[in-house]
Amino acid sequence: MDEQAQHLVLENIRSQINQSWRKIVAELRAYGDYDLPSFLHESGLELADLLRRGTRSWTELRREAGLSTRSGGALEEGLLKRVRALSHVDDPSRAGVYRLLLSDDPPRYTHLDETEQRFARMLFFALWPNGGGFASYEEGLGHLSDEAAARDELTAVVDLAFDQARHATAPLAGALRPLPLRVHGRYQREEILAALDYAHLQRTPKSFQAGVMWSEPWRSDAFLVTLRKAESDYSPTTMYRDYAISPTLFHWESQSTTSLASATGQRYLQHGLRGSNILLFTRDHRVDDLGTAPYLFLGPARYVSHVGDRPIAITWELAHAMPADTFTTASVAAG
Repeated sequence: MDEQAQHLVLENIRSQINQSWRKIVAELRAYGDYDLPSFLHESGLELADLLRRGTRSWTELRREAGLSTRSGGALEEGLLKRVRALSHVDDPSRAGVYRLLLSDDPPRYTHLDETEQRFARMLFFALWPNGGGFASYEEGLGHLSDEAAARDELTAVVDLAFDQARHATAPLAGALRPLPLRVHGRYQREEILAALDYAHLQRTPKSFQAGVMWSEPWRSDAFLVTLRKAESDYSPTTMYRDYAISPTLFHWESQSTTSLASATGQRYLQHGLRGSNILLFTRDHRVDDLGTAPYLFLGPARYVSHVGDRPIAITWELAHAMPADTFTTASVAAG
C-alpha cells in the first residue's frame, strides 16, 4: 500500500476499535458496579476484549464508566499494560504468592522464604521484563504499595485465570522439586527464566532472544518451543520442525549451529549420564488474543534417539503424558 492508503486503513481500524470500546463502556455503565468475572459472564465478552494487548485495561473501563477505582501512582500506566502477562496463572502455589504480594499488606521480599522469593522474582520480571530500573527486587515490589488500582486489576486477572485453568498441574520430583514450576502449568518466558535462576537484575529477560537456555544452578536445559512458526517471525535457519509423535514422545530440533561434536550437543545427548535435566515448554503460536502467548510446561524429558547434525533432530520421552488438547495441537505441527 502507498502511504495514503495505509493511513486510511489504519484510521478505519482505529475508528472501529474506538466505537467498540465506547459500546463496552456503555454496557458496563448500564450493568453497574460489577466485578471483572461477573461483567465478562453477563456481557459475553472475553478478557482480551478489555485488555486489547496492553492498550486498554479493566481499570480504565471502570473509570470511563463512572465507577469507583482506587488510586494509582507513577507506575500505574506501565503496570496496567502488563496485566495481560498474568492472564494465564493456573497453579495454586503461584496464584497464592502472587495474590499475597499484590495485597494491601504484603511481606517484604527479605522476609519471604526461599520458595516464596522464587515466586516473587517471577512476578517481578512478569511486571518489569527489563528490571524496571530497580536496584533490588525489594525496591521494585515495594513500589507496588503506591499502585492500589493496578494491584486490584492484577489480582482480579490472576483470580480469573486460576478459575478458568484447563489443566491439572503436578509438582516436579527429585532434585527439581524446589523449582516453582508445575508440570502442565502455563508460564510466560519471563517467569520461566526467573524460576530457573537464569534471569536476574544484571541479566534481565528482555535480553533473552533464543529458544534454548542452560540453567547452571539447576543443571537444566530448557527448550522454549513455538509449534506453529510464521515465516514473518522466524528466519529460514530457525524454522525448526518440532512436533509430538505421541502423548509421551516429542520430536525436537536443536539450533542450526549445534553440532554433534559440540559441548552443547553432547550435553543434550548424554544428559542422563551427566546428571543434567531436559525441560520442555511449548506453545501453539507466538502470539494469542492477549499478546505474547505463554508456554505450557510439558515437564522433564529423557533422550531416546537422534538423527542428523546442525541441527540435531532428537526424540525425547516425556515423564508426563501431555494433555490431550496439547497433543492434538502438537501433532498437527508435524505437517
